[in-house]
Amino acid sequence: MGGKGKLLKEVVNNLTECVTIDYPGGTWPGKKFSHIVPGGRGKHEFDEEKCIGCASCRNVCPNYTISIIDQDEKRTVSVFLGRCMFCGRCMFDCPEEAIKLTPQYEFANTSKDGLYIKNTLERRKCKNCGSYLFPDKQLKRARERVLAEIDERVRHVFEQDTKIYLDYCSDCRKKLGYVMNTNTRKYY
Repeated sequence: MGGKGKLLKEVVNNLTECVTIDYPGGTWPGKKFSHIVPGGRGKHEFDEEKCIGCASCRNVCPNYTISIIDQDEKRTVSVFLGRCMFCGRCMFDCPEEAIKLTPQYEFANTSKDGLYIKNTLERRKCKNCGSYLFPDKQLKRARERVLAEIDERVRHVFEQDTKIYLDYCSDCRKKLGYVMNTNTRKYY
């Protein structure tokens, strides 16, 4: 009778008292049972001004959560939250510090599309053959980085060459290198 009596008493208590709290930060008799940890890793957020579409976040993602979708003049960086383990490698390895994990971890949704975080960038088109290249921001940033590290003696020549050949795909650069005078043999 002791075990059944305790069980009956517990059932009656649960029927008469509130045993749930508001999620995620509800309080119940003055105590906070659920809270968002400062610095916690939750939903991803892109800084659209900083993101260059370089795909380094995709390359380091252990769960293949991040994908790069190239469709004609657009490149989309897409994060699927349903597969993410929120390790933060994308955030730590982004060279531009363009992606971060926010403390927002409530993203329940009725559609699968709501579980995607996306950032779309414009891609450059080859002036010769018309094929699509990398995003404009990525090409400009690569040029800036190389110019910052290059030897002063060849910087001026390299600046002029990159103004020309970043508008061409790698195949057209090879074919037209002598015509555009951007070939590397001129340094010898």
